[in-house]
Amino acid sequence: MRLSIAGVAAALLSLAIGSQAQELDPIVNMCVRFEHQSTVKNNILYVDGGIETFINNVTDSYHHLGNTTIGFNEYLITVNLTTSWDWKTNISETALEKTVNPRTGTPPPLVSRGALYHGAPNDSSIYLYGGSTSYLNTSFPGFQTPTPSTYSLWSYNTISNEWNQFDISSVSPYRPSSGAYAEAPDQGLAFYFNGQIDSGSSSAMQILGDQTKIFLKGMIVIDTNQQTARNLSTDAVSGDQPRTRGLMQYIPNIGEKGILVLIGGSNKQVTELDNVEVGNLVRTMPFTQTGTKSNEVPQLGMDEIDIFDVASLYNASTPNGLWYKQRTSGHVPSGRVDSCVVLASAPDSSSHNIYMYGGRGLLNQYFDDIYVLSLPSFTWTKIFSGENPRFGHTCHMVGHRTMLTVGGAANVNNGFAPCDWEVKGVGVLDISNITWGSVYNAQAATYEVPDQVISTIGGSKNGNATMNKPSSGFSQAELAQLFGVLMSDSAVPTSSSHKGAIIGGVVGGVIGLVISIGTAWLTWDYKKKQPKTKVEGPFEMDSAANQPE
Repeated sequence: MRLSIAGVAAALLSLAIGSQAQELDPIVNMCVRFEHQSTVKNNILYVDGGIETFINNVTDSYHHLGNTTIGFNEYLITVNLTTSWDWKTNISETALEKTVNPRTGTPPPLVSRGALYHGAPNDSSIYLYGGSTSYLNTSFPGFQTPTPSTYSLWSYNTISNEWNQFDISSVSPYRPSSGAYAEAPDQGLAFYFNGQIDSGSSSAMQILGDQTKIFLKGMIVIDTNQQTARNLSTDAVSGDQPRTRGLMQYIPNIGEKGILVLIGGSNKQVTELDNVEVGNLVRTMPFTQTGTKSNEVPQLGMDEIDIFDVASLYNASTPNGLWYKQRTSGHVPSGRVDSCVVLASAPDSSSHNIYMYGGRGLLNQYFDDIYVLSLPSFTWTKIFSGENPRFGHTCHMVGHRTMLTVGGAANVNNGFAPCDWEVKGVGVLDISNITWGSVYNAQAATYEVPDQVISTIGGSKNGNATMNKPSSGFSQAELAQLFGVLMSDSAVPTSSSHKGAIIGGVVGGVIGLVISIGTAWLTWDYKKKQPKTKVEGPFEMDSAANQPE
């Protein structure tokens, strides 16, 4: 089954588009903000873009009344994390105007569902990649039509407050959105896995029409130090069924250069052109090669995840990197999209715990829960369940033990959307005690493994996990070695789905939609309302790095 964001928006927003929109402040008049991109750098939270609904009557800092207007956040919003605050009383938020690139006079794009990267520790810039322009309200003041995708990578210097743009179009010809993303700031590397293009992706893509979505193959690897990129094939991971709206988490200090963990999302055939926003959920079920109908597309469950060895990027013999698959166990969550993740490792590094919060599933299914995926045992533990679902949000690990959640939309069954009860657009969770609150403590104590996770993997609050391998064993000896575990040949599962490491193919990643096929699309009669249309398959692309202008 599939979801449409248009349907969600209709149920979520129930909007009155008023003339007062020009006077609406993105902080004071915020009602709901979601599908934005955010990052934390030097103890400052940066929130860029996204869809926003505004309330026209604010009685005080905690009560919002009146009509709502749908629009977007055209500012770069900051939250100071250097000192403690309570979002109910004294949080410090600032809306910074997004100024034009002083070198070109070009304004940075106003997008949603992209990625905002921290950059290397010694780099004063943050980096915006991808994203799509929202058409939910084209009369909203400041609306910009999509720009060319030539410059899908932008930087913002946090000291000079200047924006800059970079041409990586030789390896990333499209501006993707809704992909899974992660970052290895210690190496100056940013990752963007699969995703989609639509009419909001660029000026050239407006020929797709209002609702057509095309899922993309490939993983873009950006060197934020040099502002260059590589395009890796992901055929070995997602094949011809690329994924959107999934999750990816970087874990340092595993193997030589750390790993990426790819979780959840939705998928559909790369050749499908249709108007669904979310494809078939990557859900808890065995991988199958059967099925020909759209609702029978092979799916990879959250009981099996993908791991990327970052060190393989530096090996000439694995130009597309090295992937592994691994079965998980425990309380495996149901399939979902639009969640968020943060990482917290035990003080002794005996476990690396990925916290997954919220998201949405099939029709009218929204989640207010938290699951923890613990490595190297690859076990899931459900540690929280509430009654305030949230999707389209982002989250960050700040301080020693705080998950800071940013924005998100809630489940609405009664036809209208109450404003976010977290009226400043942020939430605070102590990930050791699993307690929500409004107070951010900049001097919080060191992270401790929560009791619920201890009950699953053993050990204590300081670590000492007794489960140091998956209950079914590692899928490959090479994967076990990344975690410092030696395996005899007899310990390696013999299932055909787990034989050997998965190495990427020889072609670059992004789907082969040559811009010239736009001419053919122009002749496509959208009024025929065909449920699907096939296009040419992927083409090969050069994955060499590109020097910015």
